[in-house]
Amino acid sequence: MIYFILYTALVASYGLSLFVEAEWLHYLTGGIAIVAVAVSFPKANRLYQGTAAVFLCIAAGVAWTEKLPVSDYPLYMTSMVMLIMVFYVLPFINSVIVVGRYDQKVNKLLKTNITHLGQLYRRAAGVSFLIGTFLNISTLPLVVSVLRRNLQGQAARLSARFISSAMLRGYALCLVWSPMELLVAISVDITGAGYLELLPLLLFFALSFLLITMITGHKYRHTETTIHAEDVNMGPVYKKIAGLSFFLLLFISAIIGLHDLLPISFLETVALVIIPFSFGWALVIGRIRSFLIYGIRNWKARTGSLQNYIVLFLSVGFFIRVLEESAWMEYLQYPFMYLEGVPILLFLALQVMFLGLAMIGFHPIVTITLAGEMLQPLLGPISPAGAAIVLITSGLSTVMAGPFNISVSLTGMLLHQNPYRVSLWNLPFAFMFSTGGTAIALVLQYM
Repeated sequence: MIYFILYTALVASYGLSLFVEAEWLHYLTGGIAIVAVAVSFPKANRLYQGTAAVFLCIAAGVAWTEKLPVSDYPLYMTSMVMLIMVFYVLPFINSVIVVGRYDQKVNKLLKTNITHLGQLYRRAAGVSFLIGTFLNISTLPLVVSVLRRNLQGQAARLSARFISSAMLRGYALCLVWSPMELLVAISVDITGAGYLELLPLLLFFALSFLLITMITGHKYRHTETTIHAEDVNMGPVYKKIAGLSFFLLLFISAIIGLHDLLPISFLETVALVIIPFSFGWALVIGRIRSFLIYGIRNWKARTGSLQNYIVLFLSVGFFIRVLEESAWMEYLQYPFMYLEGVPILLFLALQVMFLGLAMIGFHPIVTITLAGEMLQPLLGPISPAGAAIVLITSGLSTVMAGPFNISVSLTGMLLHQNPYRVSLWNLPFAFMFSTGGTAIALVLQYM
């Protein structure tokens, strides 16, 4: 309960500071953030503890050498509270999908009219693509449970590779254009590119790579198997998919409309829209009572387990803000400025940076935050829209090939496979995925 109360106080004070310009409120938010990190540290995963400790120690060393006033430290702790705010409200929209039974209906696509493994592969990628936008990481156990029943007669290695490939590719592609995906929202805020400007390009990218995924899955069509198909009335399934698409369109419209009205970042707008939109959605589909019961319970449980994110992201935020106040930021920006005249090398360097750092345990949000600071002097000569697309596709390539990324580690755990093995299976597609983003960025750069 202490974690829930502390994190609620942190989000509430930060949310109030978006509309009330008062210095004491910023100090209050920073003070709560410091307490939250200290209290959460013992409960965080060792990887997050280690990474956060490194960032905090470096930041403290830089702050001491630059003689930054200690009284400003609380203000340096607030730069990434917005991420915690999004994690805090996400359970509400996840809950609407569950109580509205959208996940169950869409999942029936994996249980009917399947004649060979190639078809199952395409369905798995498609289902991950359809429900991943709202269910996020909860999509993975849901899809795995159904696929494993249909692959019981296959060798364990073939089954694991099949599931991880189809599921993670579909999941990554649904995140590419989702306004709820943090890497998308952060990229919009870093580059200043409009989400409406990026959306058609990101949808084109996602649908193109979904088609590639469907085609590559055709190689499994000759694999003999016993498919446990069910005779399912598909009418209600298609109706749920249409309803899901309608509410997604409304959600995007609400975010864009509010972002135009309020002087806040895109990411902060997403966080503000989620709760009222979720309540309205549950009310329209007549599931408000179930939503309140399940949603509040889910929200409390998820909020009380944010220790890893609190420790990592607030520590990184402190590190970035301290660097911004020092001369060290110029040195870190220099390698990127050196590549300013050769955009293709700059974009390829970002691709390698995301995948390389993911392999040693860096969270993609940490990487994108660092990359964003280094790219700031280049925005102008480098197309902001192109830079945003490279950041998004490079960051999301780690969803398939980052052994410490939660999607890969969870998939490895569910399939009883080493996360590095899952990453290596998907690494070629992940690099092709980010290269596709680079190709679009280059077209925007030179058109």
